[in-house]
Amino acid sequence: MNIVGHRGAKGLAPENSIESIRKALEEKVDMIEIDIRMQNSKLVLSHDKTDTEQVYCPLTQALEEIEGKIPIILDIKESAVINKMLETLKEYEGKIIYSSLKFGTLQKISNLIPKAELAVIEKWSGVRAVASASLLGIKKLHLNHKWLWENYVLSLKNQGFEVYAYTVNDLGRANELKQWGVDGIITDYPNHF
Repeated sequence: MNIVGHRGAKGLAPENSIESIRKALEEKVDMIEIDIRMQNSKLVLSHDKTDTEQVYCPLTQALEEIEGKIPIILDIKESAVINKMLETLKEYEGKIIYSSLKFGTLQKISNLIPKAELAVIEKWSGVRAVASASLLGIKKLHLNHKWLWENYVLSLKNQGFEVYAYTVNDLGRANELKQWGVDGIITDYPNHF
């Protein structure tokens, strides 16, 4: 089962910061998930809407730090970032997985980069997640672990889906998900795993 650092390693350093990314790398995560937004026409790491006064980690700095060592899951929070983000990533040689809660965002990326690896993020509805993934022709689902149960995970796996559960910070829950066949967990505390 893959361990993904959530917003770097949110439980060990400020989320979406260069320190958080470094902590995740120190903990030897399999992947790092970070959130992308715009601030004054610059791409920055932020889960919430940006504040013009606040200093955020630039996407370029995060890419330099990770340097293709492990895959990056980019959680795209606003579609306004897409064109600039794709331009920024042109030279990046590491593996990128584009994820979003918004179907339209994933569809736009799919149209611009037909071979892009995409993942549907879904907070509540597994049915909606499967429908969105099917429409996009993809097999990666990032689902809220609270709504996962054994038979459902088995059903998704039988349909060929790759299932990642978020945000899992409890070792017992992680072991349960692993037994059910979940492919990976997204966690604030990669040091626990």
